[in-house]
Amino acid sequence: MPDNSPLPLEYQIYDPERQELRVVVIEPPKRRYWLHALLFLATIFTTLCIGARMQFNFDHKLPFFSTDLDYWPWAWAMEDWHRLLLGIPFSASLLAILGAHEMGHFITAVRRRIYATLPFFIPAPTLIGTLGAFIRIRSPIRSRSDLFDVGVAGPIAGFVVAIPLLFYGLTLSQPYTPQSANSDIAFGLPLIFGFAHGLLAAAGNPLAAHFAMSDLYLHPVAIAAWFGMFATALNLLPGGQLDGGHIIFAVRPHWHQRISMISIAVLLVLSWYLWAGWLLWAIVLRMTGNRHPDVPLAPPMDRKRKWIAAFALLMLIVSLAPAAIRERDENSMQLKDSSLQNILQSLRQQRMHKQQPPPNQR
Repeated sequence: MPDNSPLPLEYQIYDPERQELRVVVIEPPKRRYWLHALLFLATIFTTLCIGARMQFNFDHKLPFFSTDLDYWPWAWAMEDWHRLLLGIPFSASLLAILGAHEMGHFITAVRRRIYATLPFFIPAPTLIGTLGAFIRIRSPIRSRSDLFDVGVAGPIAGFVVAIPLLFYGLTLSQPYTPQSANSDIAFGLPLIFGFAHGLLAAAGNPLAAHFAMSDLYLHPVAIAAWFGMFATALNLLPGGQLDGGHIIFAVRPHWHQRISMISIAVLLVLSWYLWAGWLLWAIVLRMTGNRHPDVPLAPPMDRKRKWIAAFALLMLIVSLAPAAIRERDENSMQLKDSSLQNILQSLRQQRMHKQQPPPNQR
C-alpha cells in the first residue's frame, strides 16, 4: 500500500543574533479533509437556519431578534426544509467573507512555503450560527515579512469581499416600521456603514437618499456584512496572537508587548462604558499578550509593507463598532448600550427589588 504521508519539510532559518543558520525539519501531519468538510457542512446548516429566520422576519417586517421569536430556530427551520432556502443569501454572504479571510491566510502561507492547515469552520448556537473559522500554522516562519504577509492577507481578503456585500445589502434594506423596530437587540454601526450609505445617497439610491442609516431595517446580506466587518475588526486588534498582533510584531517587534497592554486597557474601558463583550477580548489579549511567533528579527520589513500596515490600521478604524451590541431596557423599552456598567447596575436593581417585602407586609 503506498504511503500518502506528506514528505518532511526542511527549513533553513538564519539567526542574526547568533550568526548561525538553523535547520529545522518537520513532519507535516496528514490533512484531515473529512474533518474540514464535515465542519464546513455543519456550519452551512447552522447559518442557513439562522439566515432563514432572519429572511422570514425581514420579509414579514418582524424584528430580527425578539424574546417572542426563536434566537436559534433549528426546529422551526426543519419543520419545512424548504425554509432553509430563505437562508441562502445570509449564509452564502457570511461564509464567503469568513472563507475569504481564512483562504487569504492559507494561500499566502502556501506561497511562502509555510505549512498551514485548511480552514476549520466552527458551527455554534450563536446569533449567526457560527463562531467563525481559523487555520493553524504548523511550521516555522522564516522572516518578519512572511509573518506580516500571512497575518495581513486574511483581513484584507475578508474586507474586500465584505465591501460589495455591504453595498448590495444596503440596497436591499427597507425602512423600519413600528413593528420591525421592536427588536430586543440592535447593532452599533461602524464607520464603513455610514460611508457606504453616503455613497449610495450620492449615487441617487432612493432608499439611502430619503432615509438615514439609523432608520434602515438591514437586509440579512447587510447583517452578514456587519458580522464580516466585526470579525475583521476583532482580528485586527493590535496585540497577542491575533492578526493585528502579528502585524505589530512584524512591523516593530519591540512594540508588541507594550501595544498589547495598551489594547487591553482600551478594551477594558470600552467594556465598562459601551459593550461588555470587549471584556472577553481583553482577557484573550491578556492571555496571549506576551506571546509571539519565533521569527528572526532581521532583516527588517520594506517600506511597501509598512504602507500596507497603515491600510490595515485604516481597516480597523472603519470596521470597528465600539458599541457593538445594544439591548432593550425592560423598564424604559429603549435600546441602551450593553456596557458592563449598565449590566451591573441592572443586576443591582434586580437584587434590591427582590429584597423588598411585598406591599401587604409593609
